[in-house]
Amino acid sequence: MRGYKLLVVASLVFSSVNASAAASEADMRSAKRLYERMTGVKVSSKKPELKTVADLLALGKNAEAAKYITTTSDFLNVQIKNFSLRLSNKDESVKVPFNDFSALIVGVVRDNRDFREILTSDYYYDITGVANDDDLRTRYFNQNNFAAVETSYVDLTKALTFRGQQQMVTVAYDTPYMQNQKSYPLMTTKPNKEAAGVLTTRTFAERNLGGGSNRRAVEFSLKQFLCVSMAEAADSSASDQYVGRDVERFPAGDYNKYLTSCKSCHSVMDGMRGAFAKLDYGNFTNSAATGVYSQMHGDFFRDEGITAAYNKYVTDVVTPTINTIIPDLEVNQANSMYYKTRYDFLVARGSTAAQAKSSLDGVLNTVRDPKIATDLIADFRAKNTTLLADLKTNRNNATYRTTYVKACLDHFSNTALTQQQQEEKFLLCNLDNKKDMSLIYAHYSDALTAGKTSDAEKDRLLGKLINRGRATNGNMIIAYLQAKDMSKLYARNAFDTETGVATKMNKGSYPYGFVVKSDSFVNNAVLGSKSTFFGWRGTNKSGGNGPKDFGRMLGDSRRFSQCMAKRVYESVCLKKLESTQYTTLVRLGDRFEALNYNLKNLYQEIALDPVCGVMKGE
Repeated sequence: MRGYKLLVVASLVFSSVNASAAASEADMRSAKRLYERMTGVKVSSKKPELKTVADLLALGKNAEAAKYITTTSDFLNVQIKNFSLRLSNKDESVKVPFNDFSALIVGVVRDNRDFREILTSDYYYDITGVANDDDLRTRYFNQNNFAAVETSYVDLTKALTFRGQQQMVTVAYDTPYMQNQKSYPLMTTKPNKEAAGVLTTRTFAERNLGGGSNRRAVEFSLKQFLCVSMAEAADSSASDQYVGRDVERFPAGDYNKYLTSCKSCHSVMDGMRGAFAKLDYGNFTNSAATGVYSQMHGDFFRDEGITAAYNKYVTDVVTPTINTIIPDLEVNQANSMYYKTRYDFLVARGSTAAQAKSSLDGVLNTVRDPKIATDLIADFRAKNTTLLADLKTNRNNATYRTTYVKACLDHFSNTALTQQQQEEKFLLCNLDNKKDMSLIYAHYSDALTAGKTSDAEKDRLLGKLINRGRATNGNMIIAYLQAKDMSKLYARNAFDTETGVATKMNKGSYPYGFVVKSDSFVNNAVLGSKSTFFGWRGTNKSGGNGPKDFGRMLGDSRRFSQCMAKRVYESVCLKKLESTQYTTLVRLGDRFEALNYNLKNLYQEIALDPVCGVMKGE
């Protein structure tokens, strides 16, 4: 009997141990599922963090477990980074480079800030501890300072650095040198007085403010921050008072088509686009085409005197350099200051002597030697006196004026010139205008053929004669100024001098279209069902001035809270929040607001919400 009792006790203990082991395994499975859903990272069951999560779940501390996950680097470096990347582009793809727009969002989440600040804040986040992180050009012109986030592992929990006051560029050196190679600043910036979170980042400007008339900024903002398409925001009953001059009122000659398919969208969109009226994503110039772009604000451009600074630079530096260096290059060729300066620069930058010579010889092959042209003209005049006399006699003949160029033939009518000067000016003019169809070109080609010049050399010499492939003087001189550390970049003027409004805002010819004269905007999506649809609230619910007021209008709406809740739900629960689940959407949006717009906390709440199903194994 005693042995039987011992057997029963042992069995009970064994059963208890097995039950405990089974529960532990279940907790680990739940921990792994919760961790993967909240971070977006597939992990091994041996990952150390899972033990912490499982222990908390075993104690029934689900909220603490979810909170712990949001403190891990995986949560910020994957889930939140991808969340920020999706918001940064209209396709909502994560396969885009990390950028200043995304950095600000990740920083706001990491630092537990009110998430509405992404639309109104006057601060930004940088990546530090990476190559050339002290070179401002990598942030404002090409965003190379963020490249390391994609090309190598950068822990955003540590590398992301808060910076106060967003900035705009006043002037920058156009040079291949990096800041750590120079003792003076390569870029000058000043505070952007109209800062508005991601709405005034370079990425937002690049993707929404380049060209067009800034309507894309409105469409993008409604879609990304309110999860609303323009079709949903459209309101046919709204006033079309603010519809721009570039919108056709009689498409295909039918005014009713405008009323039924154009007006409803443009009444809302054009009313709001005024918020971005003074913003542009424009070219920065050094008197030549640069391909360098960044954002600019019309008031900033005017108040900082950028036009005056640029004009002074052109007058004091660019024009005198062109007037001295280009003639010297043409006459002295390989012995010119241009050639020698660029040669020394290329060698100093790492080119071999042969590479530098090859590069500069390529430039010379596009530059006419004036002595060659002068000798050819003299030789042509000596051998073609009859032809030249015929051209002078028939200089007013319509066929001649087309074939030989009117402006060139008119030199024969200039009695202030000698006959020789008339002929020389005509031949040079004809060469510049007709190029490979000119009289001198044909004359030179025949001479080279007679001299049995190789085809390659003949092509090179003929190319020099007509400046084949030669850049404009402005573009040519930039390379020289870069080598001298004298090339500077200024924003190109694209704004109305008095109002600061971007000139593109008022393109179009419809005489009764709205003319934008300030950055004030009106919210026309407030009538009838639209009011409840968006849930407009706050001081700017009806409109305001500039991007900050626009961002505040969006952030204060109920739709903003619901949109962010929807995005979090779908990224964690891996299923769509359908339109039939409107009550769930409202509930989660309200919860986000109750959490003081803390996105980390929203992830925790949604991951544990029964509707999401993560804890139920769905």
